[in-house]
Amino acid sequence: MVKKRTEEEKVTRAPIEVILGGEKYEVKPLVIRDSRAWRNKIVGLLAELPSHLEATSDKPDDFEAALKALLVTMPDTIVDLFFEYAKDLDPKVIEGIATDDEVAEALGKVMEVAFPLSQSLSKVMDRVSR
Repeated sequence: MVKKRTEEEKVTRAPIEVILGGEKYEVKPLVIRDSRAWRNKIVGLLAELPSHLEATSDKPDDFEAALKALLVTMPDTIVDLFFEYAKDLDPKVIEGIATDDEVAEALGKVMEVAFPLSQSLSKVMDRVSR
């Protein structure tokens, strides 16, 4: 479960605390320009999902390629994108000690910081719909 950042943590640009390999690490939030570029890469990756989901077992080669993309390539790319955000962490060290679950949890924390406007928008829409 990803703990929501407090207003104080947001205002003071407190690092994002993550656990990787059982150790606590800090990830510095990116500035707007760098975060914008990173978010575009995440969106580009997610935009590929529908093309992989259309594969059927009628064409075994296409189906195998889609499975590999979804279960191997895409997760590896997501890990690479996590380290692109967490610039101060050494992927060679972390990948040798951390689990996929830890990286998924850490990425959730990064996503909360990288996509704050989506959270604000959902709060506004919730208020409007009442």
